[in-house]
Amino acid sequence: MLRWGDTMEIRNLKTFLKVASTRNFTHAAKDLGYSQSNVSAQVAQLENEIGAPLFNRIGRQISLTQFGEQLLPYAQEICSAASKIDNLSRSEASLRGTVRAGTTDSISELYLEDAFLAFHHRFPQVQLEIMLDTTEKLLDRLRKGDLDTACLITDPLSPAEWMVWNEYQTPIIAAVNPSLPAAGKKSIRMAELTELKLVLMETNAPYSRQFELELARQHLDCKPVFRLQSTRTAIHIVEKEEFAAVVPHYAVKDAKDNGRIGCLTISDWQHQQMIQSVLHRNKELTPQITGFLEEINKCLVRILQQ
Repeated sequence: MLRWGDTMEIRNLKTFLKVASTRNFTHAAKDLGYSQSNVSAQVAQLENEIGAPLFNRIGRQISLTQFGEQLLPYAQEICSAASKIDNLSRSEASLRGTVRAGTTDSISELYLEDAFLAFHHRFPQVQLEIMLDTTEKLLDRLRKGDLDTACLITDPLSPAEWMVWNEYQTPIIAAVNPSLPAAGKKSIRMAELTELKLVLMETNAPYSRQFELELARQHLDCKPVFRLQSTRTAIHIVEKEEFAAVVPHYAVKDAKDNGRIGCLTISDWQHQQMIQSVLHRNKELTPQITGFLEEINKCLVRILQQ
């Protein structure tokens, strides 16, 4: 057990955080560039220093013990401080490494390219890996430690598992072709929407699930013509033919401003969806990850608060 004056290796704390994040000794070893036996030895050394087991090992399942849960925030704070000290004399331009981030098609394809370029200008030697996927799959990759952070359109997330860096709300609206009679209105009811040729986003999209739950609550039948993953494709279809789509407001702003679509509120279902930049609560914040989150935040502020 640690006593006053004893030292604890930062390396072992970083290994502890990686195992806590991936819940897997093999994956942690691969990410850290160590052998699995090396990772096991470092965790064992830390457990010996703490004087208590940090992980429950049941078959192939790994989970934090009560002592591991208590150590977690202190390990994150210590490793974050060590990283800041290590980079104290380094400029952002000299930092290296990789930031692995995820986002959904609807967010990335429309606006985040500027954030990616701004990050590159700040950290020219840091590699940025971007993964596009559904919200559910990206959250799963964050849990496994495959991603450092993700920018998602999602329902509220549990603070017990997730650290939210920033959070904004965007209304879900009906985008309609300008030639439809409904395009001249300011709002439309759910029952009217179901009478139109409709484009809905994939069922895994949180707002699509909520929309369909509201349809069921109102006993309305709806068979969408298309179910898509890309909001850009949905908007293009609405621009070309007499369709309507249920999408986030930010996705249609340019098309609405240029008169290519009509943008209507849904009067009997005024739903707000959250856009969040999130990290798993076990993730250590590095200057590189922090810089990426800052650039994403600047982009979201510019787009969502216009």
